Amino acid sequence: MITELFQQALHINSPWLIKSIDFNAEEKRLDIQIDFKRGSTFADPDAGDNEVKQYKAYDTVQKTWQHLNFFEHACHLHARVPRIKRDDGKVRLIPYPLGRQGFRVHPAV
Repeated sequence: MITELFQQALHINSPWLIKSIDFNAEEKRLDIQIDFKRGSTFADPDAGDNEVKQYKAYDTVQKTWQHLNFFEHACHLHARVPRIKRDDGKVRLIPYPLGRQGFRVHPAV
Protein backbone atom coordinates (compact mmCIF):
# COMPACT_ATOMS: atom_id res chain seq x y z
CA MET A 1 0.00 0.00 0.00
CA ILE A 2 2.83 2.43 0.80
CA THR A 3 4.48 1.75 -2.56
CA GLU A 4 1.25 2.50 -4.42
CA LEU A 5 0.82 5.72 -2.44
CA PHE A 6 4.28 6.97 -3.45
CA GLN A 7 3.80 5.85 -7.06
CA GLN A 8 0.67 7.99 -7.25
CA ALA A 9 2.24 10.93 -5.39
CA LEU A 10 5.26 10.92 -7.73
CA HIS A 11 3.21 10.19 -10.89
CA ILE A 12 5.22 7.05 -11.63
CA ASN A 13 3.57 5.06 -14.42
CA SER A 14 4.41 1.92 -16.37
CA PRO A 15 7.00 0.89 -17.36
CA TRP A 16 8.46 2.71 -14.34
CA LEU A 17 7.91 1.35 -10.83
CA ILE A 18 9.10 1.82 -7.27
CA LYS A 19 11.51 -0.96 -6.39
CA SER A 20 12.06 -0.05 -2.73
CA ILE A 21 11.52 2.63 -0.11
CA ASP A 22 13.98 3.18 2.73
CA PHE A 23 12.89 5.47 5.57
CA ASN A 24 15.46 6.57 8.15
CA ALA A 25 13.77 8.50 10.98
CA GLU A 26 17.06 9.34 12.73
CA GLU A 27 18.54 10.97 9.62
CA LYS A 28 15.13 12.36 8.58
CA ARG A 29 15.69 10.87 5.15
CA LEU A 30 13.58 9.00 2.62
CA ASP A 31 15.27 7.11 -0.24
CA ILE A 32 13.11 5.78 -3.06
CA GLN A 33 14.57 3.34 -5.60
CA ILE A 34 12.89 3.59 -9.02
CA ASP A 35 13.34 1.07 -11.81
CA PHE A 36 11.60 -0.05 -14.98
CA LYS A 37 10.03 -3.39 -15.85
CA ARG A 38 12.33 -5.95 -17.43
CA GLY A 39 11.83 -6.10 -21.20
CA SER A 40 10.37 -2.59 -21.43
CA THR A 41 10.85 -0.63 -24.63
CA PHE A 42 11.45 3.08 -25.02
CA ALA A 43 11.06 5.59 -27.85
CA ASP A 44 14.10 7.40 -29.19
CA PRO A 45 14.13 10.80 -27.42
CA ASP A 46 15.58 12.42 -30.57
CA ALA A 47 13.05 10.91 -32.98
CA GLY A 48 10.45 13.04 -34.71
CA ASP A 49 6.76 12.86 -33.93
CA ASN A 50 6.13 10.51 -36.87
CA GLU A 51 8.71 7.95 -35.74
CA VAL A 52 7.38 5.31 -33.37
CA LYS A 53 10.25 2.81 -33.24
CA GLN A 54 10.77 1.36 -29.78
CA TYR A 55 14.09 0.10 -28.41
CA LYS A 56 14.98 -2.17 -25.50
CA ALA A 57 17.45 -0.85 -22.95
CA TYR A 58 21.05 -1.09 -24.16
CA ASP A 59 22.41 -0.39 -20.69
CA THR A 60 21.54 1.80 -17.71
CA VAL A 61 22.93 4.76 -15.82
CA GLN A 62 22.31 5.26 -12.10
CA LYS A 63 20.90 8.74 -11.38
CA THR A 64 19.91 10.44 -8.11
CA TRP A 65 17.68 13.48 -7.65
CA GLN A 66 16.60 15.36 -4.56
CA HIS A 67 12.84 15.81 -4.47
CA LEU A 68 10.90 18.20 -2.30
CA ASN A 69 10.80 17.04 1.31
CA PHE A 70 8.11 14.63 2.45
CA PHE A 71 6.90 15.75 5.90
CA GLU A 72 10.24 17.39 6.78
CA HIS A 73 12.23 14.36 5.59
CA ALA A 74 14.76 14.79 2.80
CA CYS A 75 13.57 12.76 -0.17
CA HIS A 76 16.06 11.28 -2.63
CA LEU A 77 14.99 9.49 -5.79
CA HIS A 78 17.40 6.91 -7.18
CA ALA A 79 16.71 5.51 -10.63
CA ARG A 80 18.27 3.07 -13.03
CA VAL A 81 17.76 5.12 -16.20
CA PRO A 82 17.97 3.22 -19.51
CA ARG A 83 20.00 4.12 -22.54
CA ILE A 84 19.01 2.86 -25.98
CA LYS A 85 21.23 2.03 -28.94
CA ARG A 86 19.69 3.33 -32.15
CA ASP A 87 19.96 1.56 -35.50
CA ASP A 88 22.71 4.01 -36.51
CA GLY A 89 24.76 2.95 -33.46
CA LYS A 90 24.21 6.14 -31.47
CA VAL A 91 23.42 5.66 -27.78
CA ARG A 92 20.80 7.92 -26.19
CA LEU A 93 19.75 8.38 -22.57
CA ILE A 94 15.99 8.08 -22.05
CA PRO A 95 14.63 11.19 -20.29
CA TYR A 96 13.44 10.37 -16.80
CA PRO A 97 9.67 10.97 -16.63
CA LEU A 98 9.61 13.07 -13.44
CA GLY A 99 10.92 16.05 -15.35
CA ARG A 100 7.66 16.17 -17.31
CA GLN A 101 5.18 16.03 -14.43
CA GLY A 102 4.95 19.73 -13.58
CA PHE A 103 7.21 19.74 -10.51
CA ARG A 104 10.92 20.06 -10.01
CA VAL A 105 13.53 17.56 -9.00
CA HIS A 106 17.15 18.58 -8.57
CA PRO A 107 20.23 16.48 -9.24
CA ALA A 108 21.63 15.41 -5.89
CA VAL A 109 24.99 16.91 -5.06
